Amino acid sequence: MNPVYAPGKTAVVRAKYDDVEKVLNFYRLRHDTLEFCDLEQKNLLEEYDALFIPCGCDYPYEANISVYAMSSSIKSVSLRNDTPDPDMNKIAGNIKDFVNRGGAVYFSGYSFRLLDEMYGIFEFFDDFPYMGMPGRLESDVMDDLALFSMKKKMALYMDFPGWIAVKSADGADILSVAAYETPRGIRAGPISFLLEKGSGEILYTSYYSTVHSDFRRFNIYRIAGQKLMRRLLDKAFRWGRDVRGRIVDSIQAGENSRMYRLNLARGKNTIYFLAEKNSFQIDVYDSTMSLIESRDSDRREQAFTVRSDKAGDCFVKVYPSTGARFDMYALLSAKGGGLFPFSGKIFALLIFIALSAGGYYIKANYLAKKYRGRR
Repeated sequence: MNPVYAPGKTAVVRAKYDDVEKVLNFYRLRHDTLEFCDLEQKNLLEEYDALFIPCGCDYPYEANISVYAMSSSIKSVSLRNDTPDPDMNKIAGNIKDFVNRGGAVYFSGYSFRLLDEMYGIFEFFDDFPYMGMPGRLESDVMDDLALFSMKKKMALYMDFPGWIAVKSADGADILSVAAYETPRGIRAGPISFLLEKGSGEILYTSYYSTVHSDFRRFNIYRIAGQKLMRRLLDKAFRWGRDVRGRIVDSIQAGENSRMYRLNLARGKNTIYFLAEKNSFQIDVYDSTMSLIESRDSDRREQAFTVRSDKAGDCFVKVYPSTGARFDMYALLSAKGGGLFPFSGKIFALLIFIALSAGGYYIKANYLAKKYRGRR
């Protein structure tokens, strides 16, 4: 009997601007809702694998305004004494521990403040984050976002002023960049990026206005499906393979299939597939869309070997079985590999032992001798 691979538990912090809960509900991704102050609890995140911290998750002071009025006349306006004051240092420390343990975290918009508190990675134009102006952005997309969407460019519509304009992010893998208007002229920088810390992964995006777009869909599934992807990554690393591309997705209502582009290296490549619960049909095509292999299997975990004469691309098409819609799955492409699991590490260890033994032999038999006599 095939095992069911749980995608992991997901938590969303209630937010004012970026309605991640609406998007998760649309994709039928189960989640718990937290308040921002809940993140102060030391062990709260231990039961989760994915965490969404959207734009506007700081506690809204207007929710604790007390208004005293008589008839149509307002007598006083004040904040109630029970207004929470979140401890940002404690929250940042708890999330860093969560990421180091292998958790995945999504940040968007103004929640950059917490991410910067954690790692201090951001650089802004003129040291001012809020320089973005409303308008249409022509964004260049790359790496896993380009593989997921099979696009090189995406149109993004920023519908409010003061969105976060990032100049650079230290140590990040950029997913999309764009040039845009600011009060001080045209600027260009990353719109979204990935950041690996410890055993976990972080995704930040300045753009979150749409619900139905490949840009938004990639961001949501990349975080929510981290546990599935981690299983494939562990398998690829165990065999000493170099990961080329990662995709997490599901088949939605009204979709007959989904297609993705994956990178191939020259020589032997392996494509890994892991489904959450149900089985899928998988077709693999070369760069000219000639069919390499088609497999309709009831196995939820599969691997395909693809040999290529040169570095390039292939395409993978995924068809759902009956009842498999909305079930999450992960795809990963990797190159090379050893003869057996951990062979690379074992060979490296043997070489280290041989060099150490050789060095000890030379030292014991030659360098340690003392010579006496006349010059």
